[in-house]
Amino acid sequence: MRELGISIPKIYESFAAQLGGFNLVTFTKQDMYNEIRKQRGLQGGDVSAAVRYLEGLARMDGKMFWRYKLGSGQHLCNLFWSDGRCQEDYAIFGDVLAFDATYGRNKYNLPVVVFSGVNHHNQTCVFGTAMVSCESQESYIWVLRQFLECMQGKAPQSVITDGDPAMRIAIGTIFPDAHHRLCAWHLLRNSTANISDPRFTQMFRHCMLADMEIEEFEAYWESMVNECGVREVEWVKDLYTKKHAWATAYIRVGRFVESRYGVLEFVRNFQRCVDFLRDTEDELDFRSWYGTPVLQTEFVELEKSGWTMFTREMFLRYRDSLKRCVRVRICEFDDSDNPHAYTLQKYRRPEMNWKVYRDHISNRFSCSCMRMESFGIPCVHILSVCVRLDLVEIPESLVLRRWSKAAKLEIHNQCGEQDTAEPSVTYRTRLGAFSQLCKRLGRVACMSDEDFKLYSNKLMSDALFLEIKYGLRPLTDNMTTANDCGVKDPIRVRTKGTARMSQAGGSAPKTKRKCSACGKLGHRRTRCPNGGAQPSPRNKQSLAGRNKRKRTEVTT
Repeated sequence: MRELGISIPKIYESFAAQLGGFNLVTFTKQDMYNEIRKQRGLQGGDVSAAVRYLEGLARMDGKMFWRYKLGSGQHLCNLFWSDGRCQEDYAIFGDVLAFDATYGRNKYNLPVVVFSGVNHHNQTCVFGTAMVSCESQESYIWVLRQFLECMQGKAPQSVITDGDPAMRIAIGTIFPDAHHRLCAWHLLRNSTANISDPRFTQMFRHCMLADMEIEEFEAYWESMVNECGVREVEWVKDLYTKKHAWATAYIRVGRFVESRYGVLEFVRNFQRCVDFLRDTEDELDFRSWYGTPVLQTEFVELEKSGWTMFTREMFLRYRDSLKRCVRVRICEFDDSDNPHAYTLQKYRRPEMNWKVYRDHISNRFSCSCMRMESFGIPCVHILSVCVRLDLVEIPESLVLRRWSKAAKLEIHNQCGEQDTAEPSVTYRTRLGAFSQLCKRLGRVACMSDEDFKLYSNKLMSDALFLEIKYGLRPLTDNMTTANDCGVKDPIRVRTKGTARMSQAGGSAPKTKRKCSACGKLGHRRTRCPNGGAQPSPRNKQSLAGRNKRKRTEVTT
C-alpha cells in the first residue's frame, strides 16, 4: 500500500475495517511509522539498493540507461537514468525539451532534474531523470552529457528552462544550436513575487498564452503596463526584452515524490509517476483510434479528414480553427506564378490582413502568421483557402507527424524494427501465462497440509530470491552488511534557506532557556534553587500580568 502512495492513517483504517474495529488491530499507527523508519534506515545501503533496482529494470528492458558519478569519499554525487520507452518518446517528440530542476528534494536534499516533453496528445512525457549534488554549472553539464549519450547524440531544437544562469550556460555548452526558451509557469510565479498585483498577473498570463498577432501583443503590453503602473519597474523592463523566449511547459510530480524519500524510494516512486503518465497516454491512444466524433461544422469532409489524421486532443484544436475560418475572407488572388498567393482579411477589420501561399505542384501551404510553423496545426487562414479550393481532405503537408495518430507507428517503421512489442506488454503476457500455471499448481498443492506448507515455503524462498535479484527488495542486515557496489550514500546537502541552517559546522546550537523566576540560564522556574519566589525585575511585569489574568478568570 505504501508503494502505491497510500498514507499510513488510511492503511491503518483499512486494517481496522478488515478486522472489524480499531480495538482488534494488534499494533498502533506509531508502530507502522517506526517500521517504515526502520526500513528507510538502510545504513550505507540506500544507493546500493537503488543500483540493484536499476539493474533489475535493465534485465527486463534492454535499453535501460543509467550512470552515476562519485564525489569525495566514494559518496554518490550525481545520478541519471532513462528507460527504453523514454528514449523512444524522445526520438519522436524530442524536438522540444523541458529542463526543470524545481521539484521537491529527497531526504538528502539533492535537487531533482526532470527532462520532459509533449507527446502527440499534448500530454507531458518524461525523457529522463537525474539527481545532482548541487545546482551548479558542472553538475548540469555532466547530466546533459549523459542525456546526450543516452539519446544517441540527438540534440533538441528548443530547450525550455526556468532561466537559471548555471542551467543556461550548461545548455549553451552541450546544445549550442538549440533555442533557449523560458517557462511560462516560472514567469507567472516571478510576476506574483515581483509585482504584487493580481490584475497584472492575470493580464500577463493572457499576454503570454493568448494567440495574437505581433501588433496586438504590442498594443496589449502597452495597455497592461500603463493600467498597472509598472512601466518603470526593472523586472518588467527586463521581461519585455526577453519576450522572444516565453514558452509554457511544466510537470508536477509532487504526489509521487516526498522529501523524506531516500534514493531507492525516490527512483521507484518516480518510475511509478512515469507509469501513471504512460497509462494515461494508452487511454488517450484508445480514444483517438476508436469512436466517431459528433460533427460540428458545415465543412463535413474536412472535419472528418482531420479526425482520421490527428489525435483526439489535436483534432479538437483543429476543429476550433475550422470553425473560425469563416471569420476571414479572401479579398485578392494571384495565380500568375507558383506559388499562388491569397490575401485574406478579417471580418470588419480591413486593416488586418495575411498572405497565404500554395504550391500547386507539391500542394504545400504557408501563411504569414506562421502559426503552422509555431503550433503544427493549420491556421484559420490556410483552412479558409482549403475551403475556397473545395478540398475534401486535409493535405498531408498540413499534418505534422508528431500530432498524428500514427506518430509512434511511423517511427518503428522508419527504424525497421522487427520486434515492436514493449517490455510492459511482454511482461503482462508472461504474467498471465504464469498465473495460470500457479492456479494449476494450487489446485493440487492445497489438497494436503504437508504439500501446502512445502510448496508455499518453496515459492516464498524463490520469490524472495528473484525480488532481491531484480532489486525489488532491499537486502537485510542478515543477508549482507557491506555496500555491494562500493558506492556510499549521498552526503546530505544544506538548502539555500535560513541562515541558521547554512552555518558552517552543522546546525546552530539550541538557545538555552532562562529561568522565569531568577532570569539565570541552565534551569527552569520549577527547578530554581531560589524556589522561584524572587522573580527578577525583568520578569516582574510579566508575572504580574499573568496573576492579573488569573484573578480575572476566577472572578468570571
